[in-house]
Amino acid sequence: MKGSTPAPGPRRALPAAAPDPTRGRWGSGLPRLVGVLVGALPVAALLGPWAGHGPVFAFRVLLIALVVLAVICGRRHRASLVIAGLAVLWLGVGGLDVVLGAAGRRWSELAAVALGLAGMWAVVRLRRFDPVTWLARGWTLAVLLSLPVAAWEYLTSRHLTTYLNGAWIGRPNVYRAPATWLTNPNLYAVLMAVAVPLLAVRSQWEGRWRRWIMIVAAAVACVLLVLTSGRSAMAALALAAAVRLAATGRGRWVLVAVAVAVVGIVTVHRSGLEMAVHRVVGVIVHHSNEGPSSLSVRAALIAVGLALTASYPLLGVGPGGYEALVRAGGLGWHTHGKVNPHFGVLEISSQYGLIVTTALAGLMVWAAVAVIRARGEGGSRWWVIGYLCALPVLSLANSTYLVQSVTQLQWVLAAALVCATATRVPSRYRRPPRRAC
Repeated sequence: MKGSTPAPGPRRALPAAAPDPTRGRWGSGLPRLVGVLVGALPVAALLGPWAGHGPVFAFRVLLIALVVLAVICGRRHRASLVIAGLAVLWLGVGGLDVVLGAAGRRWSELAAVALGLAGMWAVVRLRRFDPVTWLARGWTLAVLLSLPVAAWEYLTSRHLTTYLNGAWIGRPNVYRAPATWLTNPNLYAVLMAVAVPLLAVRSQWEGRWRRWIMIVAAAVACVLLVLTSGRSAMAALALAAAVRLAATGRGRWVLVAVAVAVVGIVTVHRSGLEMAVHRVVGVIVHHSNEGPSSLSVRAALIAVGLALTASYPLLGVGPGGYEALVRAGGLGWHTHGKVNPHFGVLEISSQYGLIVTTALAGLMVWAAVAVIRARGEGGSRWWVIGYLCALPVLSLANSTYLVQSVTQLQWVLAAALVCATATRVPSRYRRPPRRAC
């Protein structure tokens, strides 16, 4: 009819908003709580025993709180089942060693292993709360918080009382490498080495002011790493960078150029390298005493670890058994007062046997394959692969590996990175990167 209003057509339904994976029957406050607890882990690991009393300190309390939250509101994932299986195997072997009267009966070490594996299990169960972002933010705070103390240590050659058990006291201008609240500069070097790629890569998913703070913290961590003189941490960072470079065409050419330069340097210093190799072979094979130098002592400690692994291949010598047998003497190598393995891989293989070591290596290979097959987040997945490859090198950093909060923090970060990269968990915090890193 002329002048009449046409009947309205059918309305289009608006697309439904994507559900927020962090919301649900637990409310919107839970993501903030989980994020704060996860983000506090790097700071708590940095403070170590200074943030607590005796065996009870902040890092362990935070991990236990995360485990409780993971039990209450976490979601099952096949990776969490795999980690639980590894925990049953590892703790079962350690407990069996103790029951059978093995040389090592250190329950505190077994408890530390259980806590580290529980932390990995918790962050996988809480993966929808984006633990990687919060770990990066916490690592940023740890780097910046440690900067004034590290600068004071380097400039004055003075340290906190826990530094190297007070070995620096009365020796001015000798011990300059910073460790802040940690007991050893090598542990601090591990935190800084991990911070450099973690903060540089994760900054791409942050807002503008957080992005620049993370970039500045990554640069600061790089400088502090150099000040620590932590050679194993530097080597681990170089290995992770090499893995990342090997994943791209241009990077491979850079890697070839670096390899050529290294070959040239080795050729120039060939005599010194041959002498070092001769000393290492002499210590390991012929039990020679080459003095208390770092190279010869570490070679002797590696020889002890290999000998114990060969003698007790299945179950090992038990938690803490390496130190107990070295103190008892009679192994044939001169360790010049050093009683700890100084290498996490041999610490695990000698004390818990090749069954646990093989299972742990299999878990790392499975994680690396899952990350590669996911093909998510541009080139950042290759940094994750690089980090997994660098973990054995990082285990060279300190005398003992399994009882350190810094070690447990590395495990937690590895689980969070692999789970986030392999499953591409949606996150309300994540922003698309500007470019592949």
